[in-house]
Amino acid sequence: MITVAKSFDAPIKLIFPQDLIESGLLSANKFAMLGLGDIVIPGAFIALLLRYDISRQTSSKLYFYVSFIAYVIALLITISILQIFKHGQPALLYIVPLCIGFPLLTALIRRDWTSMFAYEDHPEQEEKKDE
Repeated sequence: MITVAKSFDAPIKLIFPQDLIESGLLSANKFAMLGLGDIVIPGAFIALLLRYDISRQTSSKLYFYVSFIAYVIALLITISILQIFKHGQPALLYIVPLCIGFPLLTALIRRDWTSMFAYEDHPEQEEKKDE
């Protein structure tokens, strides 16, 4: 997967210095990459949780913030593992469990578990189709 990702010279990846600590910002020459899928897929999930927060008709955007913080933590873990082991890792290995686990744990604590799993994005549009 790393070989295929490195062979593309298109705007489908973010590149950041891998040897930033040893070489400094200006003289870093080894780079790591974050694929577009590592941003878009979790972003769609986080956006869906924002829509769920809005559908609850409260001023709180708790699930959005929890999932966004989980995503940031997962990216920091990914970068830390890269710095420690000096080898590329699939970022989704860390992103998926945290972005799913944090909101589910929050729903379990707040007892929103059933309403979260019963959530439909546009139920009124489906009712119009049935008529």
